[in-house]
Amino acid sequence: RAGVMRSLVHYTIVLLLLAAGADAGDSCCKKRLQRLIPDAAAVPPDVHDGQPRLVVDPDPANVRPESWDDEDDGPWEPEMVPNPAFAWRPPMVPNPEYTPPTLATELEEEARKAAPWVVLGVGLSALLEAAQLPVEALAGLLRCAGPLGGALLGLATPLCSCGSLPVAAAFVRDGVPLGTGTMGR
Repeated sequence: RAGVMRSLVHYTIVLLLLAAGADAGDSCCKKRLQRLIPDAAAVPPDVHDGQPRLVVDPDPANVRPESWDDEDDGPWEPEMVPNPAFAWRPPMVPNPEYTPPTLATELEEEARKAAPWVVLGVGLSALLEAAQLPVEALAGLLRCAGPLGGALLGLATPLCSCGSLPVAAAFVRDGVPLGTGTMGR
């Protein structure tokens, strides 16, 4: 009983240490520049996908004034406004200010994404150990089940590989065959 409590305390300490550094999302403070940006020099076509870029302003006041004289004022044209149905987007071009992240930055970001799942897996392993489940009986059943048993075990622990590997390690430590314990991961 003392060994189980000691293990539970160790798992809890590891869980708290990992959770302290876990960040499951992008930091709001480090917005990375986009690799591709809309081409600022691109000129929209007059018609795209059958939709004109500009349409006549539907405002009832957008009519030819009675005092308009084509000879003096030139031909009258109604006021045009942007068409809300015009769906053209400028092409994307490489951003000259973009600098790709370093390998260290990428590794750090991936570790931050994986940390919450590893913490969850370690916590689940600690709970399984603290619950004193009859893992020997499960190990006996899974020895005969082979890959199918591993697949069922993987379905029973619906975590990503980062979170399910600590659980698989706990199962293997308790006697579940290695191939079966890691099959669903």
